[in-house]
Amino acid sequence: MSETTQALAIPVLVGDLVTLRPHTLADADAVHERAVDPLARRFTTVPLEYTREMAVEYVTEFTAPSAAQVSWAIELEGRYAGTIDLRALPVDAGAGSLGFATHQDFRGRGVMSEAVRLVVAHAFDTLGWRTVRWEAHAGNWGSAKAVWRAGFPVPVFVPDLLVERGRLVDGWISTLHADADRQPVAPWDDVVAALTR
Repeated sequence: MSETTQALAIPVLVGDLVTLRPHTLADADAVHERAVDPLARRFTTVPLEYTREMAVEYVTEFTAPSAAQVSWAIELEGRYAGTIDLRALPVDAGAGSLGFATHQDFRGRGVMSEAVRLVVAHAFDTLGWRTVRWEAHAGNWGSAKAVWRAGFPVPVFVPDLLVERGRLVDGWISTLHADADRQPVAPWDDVVAALTR
């Protein structure tokens, strides 16, 4: 985490495809749609009985600026397309974890790949972090591809890595350092081969 405990700002980050901005109440319906999608339920810890009221609380309270995390709404063509966040780890060197979820209407369009690149650049170039860690359920190929495009090393499979709804599940983990060149480290087919053997 940065040297202070002040709330991390949520700056607007603009890419060629997407804009990252603070969440607003207007995002609540789309957040709810994303949270009840079958893939979101499979690959995230979102509550199975997710309600619109929970979505309102999420966009108005949980994603507000704090010392522990910075969370962005991803916007494409004027619509909410997903959420991405950095959660600071309590270490002196400056480090955090990366998490994200794409709204189902925007999958397969490069939305999250660009969002990851923007957020990684912010973590290293603005916040001064040295390390960004990514974890996901084993089998979450969409998530793996987004971080692969940003230069994360080939993930490592770890049994029982994640806690999900009271049980341990297998996961993938990869760590990117600030001095990495942020380009894919291997062809995508090699990544798939490494994680499926």
